[in-house]
Amino acid sequence: MKIGSFLKLTAATAVLGLMALVSQVNQAAAQESDWDRIMRTGVVKVAVIPNRAPYFWDENKEWKGFTAEMSRDIVKGLSVAMNKELKTEWIITSYATVILDIQASKVDFFIGMAFSEERLKALNMFGPMWAVPNVAVNRKDFKIGDTWAVYNRPEVNIAVQMGTTDEDAARKFLPNAKIRGLKGFAETVLDVQSGNSQTFVASVLTGMGALKENPSLGDLVVLQPVFALPSGGGVRRDGDGRLFEWLQGWAWSYRNSGWSQRRIVESMKDAGLPVERLPPDLKF
Repeated sequence: MKIGSFLKLTAATAVLGLMALVSQVNQAAAQESDWDRIMRTGVVKVAVIPNRAPYFWDENKEWKGFTAEMSRDIVKGLSVAMNKELKTEWIITSYATVILDIQASKVDFFIGMAFSEERLKALNMFGPMWAVPNVAVNRKDFKIGDTWAVYNRPEVNIAVQMGTTDEDAARKFLPNAKIRGLKGFAETVLDVQSGNSQTFVASVLTGMGALKENPSLGDLVVLQPVFALPSGGGVRRDGDGRLFEWLQGWAWSYRNSGWSQRRIVESMKDAGLPVERLPPDLKF
């Protein structure tokens, strides 16, 4: 064999060997449990969605909001459980992509999803950690009442953010209305402000945040009968389950100790929301 051919064959063999090694490493990483990966790296990757006060918002390059604070509390608890100081890495996502990001291990967990059958099929969901009712936030010149039934008319255009349980609720309870699905929450609000829709459906916390940022909006109506889905967080189905089991125990203790209520009310105040407008007996 000529030296040139030998060198080419050797190089090709080396490349194939390297590709096989990379494949083995990737396969091992894919099989690694979330708990083991966090232990190995010392990093917890937490998903955040921008501009969702009082859930999440960015203030001077620091994530604020009650789900951000709950996420920090989780990382602190995990640090104790693993006997290792863990760091938080914030990963920006959206409601349209967060499930895929969790499944692909781009993030370790996300807090801020209501329980639904589709999400429970795709993820392990821990909680519930709170529950908030759905509301309609109307255009200023649009006043028709406070029941789902009065909004359930063909002439009523209702904006919703796609991929959220708010959209699920609107499509379930308002089948006769014209539902306009928008990609982001800002587009949902703009759809009402521009007159394309008369109202949008959201959770009471999201609705109050929109009213604060957009004084041109009209009334916030708690839709009757009250519909409030329990909410919590999601993690990957990693075949191990240790991270999910720990998070489930943590979530149960956290809510029952009153910390969920405390974090939500604190973040509403930080976001400048009118906490005094909440029913005094409202429990999250």
